[in-house]
Amino acid sequence: MPKDEQKNVEEFKLSFVGRSADQGIMQIEDLTRSLEGWNCYWQTTVAVYYNQELSSKQLPKDIRPEIKIKAFDHGSFDVFGVVVMPLGLMVGYDIFKCVWKWQISVLKSHIRTKKGFVSRDAAITNLEIFAKTHGIKSKNRSESAKVLDMIDQDLNEFVEPIDRSAKEIVVKGKSLEMPLTVTSADKRALRSGYHLEGSGEVADYETCRVRFIRINTETGNALVEFEQPKDITRMGHQYARIIDPTVHTPRNIYTKALHEGAFINAFGKIVRSRISNKFRHWELAVSMPKETRPLLD
Repeated sequence: MPKDEQKNVEEFKLSFVGRSADQGIMQIEDLTRSLEGWNCYWQTTVAVYYNQELSSKQLPKDIRPEIKIKAFDHGSFDVFGVVVMPLGLMVGYDIFKCVWKWQISVLKSHIRTKKGFVSRDAAITNLEIFAKTHGIKSKNRSESAKVLDMIDQDLNEFVEPIDRSAKEIVVKGKSLEMPLTVTSADKRALRSGYHLEGSGEVADYETCRVRFIRINTETGNALVEFEQPKDITRMGHQYARIIDPTVHTPRNIYTKALHEGAFINAFGKIVRSRISNKFRHWELAVSMPKETRPLLD
């Protein structure tokens, strides 16, 4: 039997409704971020469901679901795709019906939590309690926090087109009993931060090792990768601002590291939004900054 035939396949459809999407036009950034968020959300939730544990541990590559996009319908902006599951993954029952139920429940629960503007600690507790009702155990508090951050980031990417290229996103699946509509109100809830306990006026710089992916020597803005990511704010490529004025000079240590593709030692600090308390970017410098900058920007 051909390899592709030894897998379960589930068709789904994402409809970007309203605004320019009705004319079949969307911004590339909106679409790519939404699809990447949708893909990552599947990977995260399927891994948790399969492992029956709130853990950030991913499934082995050979049994991960593959999210693929089919050809677009002409005259609309409906995205058709398929989820391909290896037959070895959760055999013996209607895999897609169970996974859809779990995913939609997680999404709705997370949005309710964000609408409640609770503390991050309370949000972690809510996720652990919710997972328990689905027979999923909690490994430890740290892993639960990682899963919460992964879900939040994935869903925030997924809803990026709302209020920009579309008014809402409608999710349909062959095994999904009812279509799911994600609205502007849902996006606002996801974009909101957690309740900040304490004043949190300043943040300490910490040592880290980073590699630069891009640097704008005029503004100091950069894209970086952390050598040993400890949490969601360090995973993958992260936005940063180099606050060392030498970044504006020719042949500086930052551009040298960029060209060499090497990791360098630096001091870093997270800057958050004053309005939502959401992560905005890292502040970086190779030497400890002399002045203390606010945590919230």
